[in-house]
Amino acid sequence: MGSLLLQILPVAFAITINPVPIIAALILATTRRSVANGLAYIGALLGVMALYGVLVLVVFGGSLVTHTGKSAAVVRWAWLLIGLAFLVAFLVMLVHRPRRDSTREPRWMRLIGRTGSVGAAAVGVLLVNYEMQTPAMVDILGADVTRAQAFVALSAFIAVACALPIVIVAVALVARDRVAVDVARAKAWTARYNRPVLLVLFAVIGAVYTTKGLLALLH
Repeated sequence: MGSLLLQILPVAFAITINPVPIIAALILATTRRSVANGLAYIGALLGVMALYGVLVLVVFGGSLVTHTGKSAAVVRWAWLLIGLAFLVAFLVMLVHRPRRDSTREPRWMRLIGRTGSVGAAAVGVLLVNYEMQTPAMVDILGADVTRAQAFVALSAFIAVACALPIVIVAVALVARDRVAVDVARAKAWTARYNRPVLLVLFAVIGAVYTTKGLLALLH
């Protein structure tokens, strides 16, 4: 169980430091209906991540570990393919350089700022990081753990993955006026550093899972 958490929690940490969900939390928590919007956003993040994880565990749980405790071939191939997919995404982002316009706020930020609670929930659904949660789910499926331990690992993963957005919404609701001053700075930081942060995350996750898949297939 401990080794499984060591595998999946770094991925959860990578999800929680993703700038896009963070800035969405900041914007929603400082809108006119901050309580409803913030709670709808966090609720959607937690609910959809949990639903996705439970469905994966219920459908595939216990079927992808061999009688020797080793991960089944499909899990090992999934590790490799997931790693390669992240490396491809890294290369595409690296080659494609977006146009720089530091004077204009990104359209998605303006849309989030004008949304209501239903829109906030939709933002939460859209910002669930399925591509990063999937490798963790494959790790859980491939681990030699009980069903109960698998659900505990999923719960720990979701808690860490949503930690920063939850803290931001909670702090913003308690000290809205003070946080509102920092929203503009957070927007500027996100517009400037979102791409390099994602490049680093994609490169690291791609390298880890590609190596993990190759080593598992070779042994």
